[in-house]
Amino acid sequence: MRKEARFHLRMLRREQLCKMVTERYKGGTKSSPFWNKSKRHFRDKSVSLRAFISMSGEIIKDTKVMAESAANYYEQLFTEPEVYRPHPYIDSQPILWDSNNDAIPLVSYPELVRVLKAKTKKSSCDAHGLSPMLLDHVPKNFWHLTIPLFNLSLQTTFMPEKWKDVRMVILAKKKNLFCTPDATRPISLLDCHLKVIEKLFLSRFLKVLNDRGLLPDNQFDFRANHRLQSRVLLLIDQIYSLMVNSSPVCTVFVDFRSAFDQLWFDGCVGKRSRLGIPATYAAWIKEWLTNRRGYIDIQGTCSRWLPIKRGGPQGSCLTPSIFITYHSDMSDAFPMAMSF
Repeated sequence: MRKEARFHLRMLRREQLCKMVTERYKGGTKSSPFWNKSKRHFRDKSVSLRAFISMSGEIIKDTKVMAESAANYYEQLFTEPEVYRPHPYIDSQPILWDSNNDAIPLVSYPELVRVLKAKTKKSSCDAHGLSPMLLDHVPKNFWHLTIPLFNLSLQTTFMPEKWKDVRMVILAKKKNLFCTPDATRPISLLDCHLKVIEKLFLSRFLKVLNDRGLLPDNQFDFRANHRLQSRVLLLIDQIYSLMVNSSPVCTVFVDFRSAFDQLWFDGCVGKRSRLGIPATYAAWIKEWLTNRRGYIDIQGTCSRWLPIKRGGPQGSCLTPSIFITYHSDMSDAFPMAMSF
């Protein structure tokens, strides 16, 4: 009986695999199973950082010295930016929108359960030693106790200070075992409860962006139902059309270094108010961004706490949407550009 069950199970898996391979290039959702299974084999793995290279070329392998060196670099990187005043984002007259007083919708228990089920089961610990996997062992009935706290945060923009503590693990940007601190990328391991409320707020924030049409049509990255490959194909098609008509073509590619890490808090919040985002949403984003602190963790060795007064946390589901909204009107500065 057991052999027969194993035989039928192998045949079922073989049929499913043959079906996935056959339908891998078909449109719609038929090709999704194949690419969801195969994408893990094409994903680049981050190289474990072994040592730092000092300015004099010395190799530093002491994890305590490495952690403090990284903390010195990122403390300087995350300092509050110097802004020339007056600035139009924060010093100009506020615009009174009809939707300025719209409140953030409250959280319901079924919605909270859906978010908890959909979250990624990761074993990495946050700044307080808690893992997201621990939330799976909390009885569902106990999550009723957190709903008043989440709703209080959305209504009054209150957020516990402990939620803003982050543990930062740094990875080498290039596949090098030895590099300087400025050639690393910080990954923020956020508080478990903060991740949950970020998901809840993100769904409400995206609804505001979509209902008001604040994101431009040429913004494809970091958006649901938009693929960056489609934007690349559109650009190639536009260049080809101009070349066929013997028209001159000039293309400029710009890469902003450490874009997420350079996010200006006051300008980010002020710009959202000018875009017509309700005041409660802008106030919650400001509370989420400000008064944060973190420490560097290198192979279990932790640095001192350092203040974070600039940049959005890399690893947060909310940071990409905040970032693309921040530069959503960039194309207005280049009216002569045919494609942006």
